[in-house]
Amino acid sequence: MQDNQGQNTSHAAGSQLPEGVFPPMKGYTNAELATAACQSVDKFFKESKIDPTLAKESLFELFNYLTAAYEDANVDYQISTWYQKPYNDPAVRAESVKAMAKEFNALTIRTAGKALVKSPLGGMSRDFQGRFLDSAGMGVQNLIETLNKPGA
Repeated sequence: MQDNQGQNTSHAAGSQLPEGVFPPMKGYTNAELATAACQSVDKFFKESKIDPTLAKESLFELFNYLTAAYEDANVDYQISTWYQKPYNDPAVRAESVKAMAKEFNALTIRTAGKALVKSPLGGMSRDFQGRFLDSAGMGVQNLIETLNKPGA
């Protein structure tokens, strides 16, 4: 593990993880991933001039949907484990990060779609909805892809 990737200690003290599984890394926990998606959507809301109260409520719901979906899929453990496992070739690690980023972009889009259906924003235009979903997915994808930046 690289020095600047501090591990999250949210797993129970003294609990054993299966061999080869790493605990979540600081900056890539489920809550931090959901926050990245919500920040991206918030930027889109501001550009779209969405009422701030409606935006806040929608972001709260989106965050809840995303963290639940990420927890169900153990996304933070997956990212940590796939990133930190030994690789003989750094290019293979980079490809793994890209694949994870795309996979969790797709999970985010599916989950954001479920949140949007329940939201007052669900009646907005297809273009708006598409941009909402893309914003959420790209927020997560961009965060995960930071693992491929030098010094990560």
